[in-house]
Amino acid sequence: MVRNRSATSLFIGILVCVPILALYHFGIFVEAAHWLGDRQPRFLVLPTDGVNHCKLLQYAYYTFMAFSSAWICMTLPQVWVKILYLFAVTFLTLLMTPALAFNGILFEPFSGVLAAWFAGLLGVMLCDGALSDTATKTEHSLAALK
Repeated sequence: MVRNRSATSLFIGILVCVPILALYHFGIFVEAAHWLGDRQPRFLVLPTDGVNHCKLLQYAYYTFMAFSSAWICMTLPQVWVKILYLFAVTFLTLLMTPALAFNGILFEPFSGVLAAWFAGLLGVMLCDGALSDTATKTEHSLAALK
């Protein structure tokens, strides 16, 4: 699976995006967006028109996060760098909520964070598992040469 990272990251991205899309259609993330829309005026100074929920932005963001996190977590060399990347993505996604609210866009970060973590962890598991298999094969071939 490591040799063909493009196909593997596409598979992981689709595997993560389909359940999140289903959760959107069941209303779980829509309710989270409404909950954030109720709470944000208490803490932020928002435009007088209020905030509008843009589902297209949400769909595009969690799709981008699923595919990019799978790709990045498969290509980064060390596990601690991959986990650091996932924490950084989480932090920046959470910061997008108030930044877009100041511009009148209601953005719920939960779907993007969930997509990034699931796709990233799947990428870590597939890539590191394949690397340990090649390391084991190398050790066996070196032992056979002795």
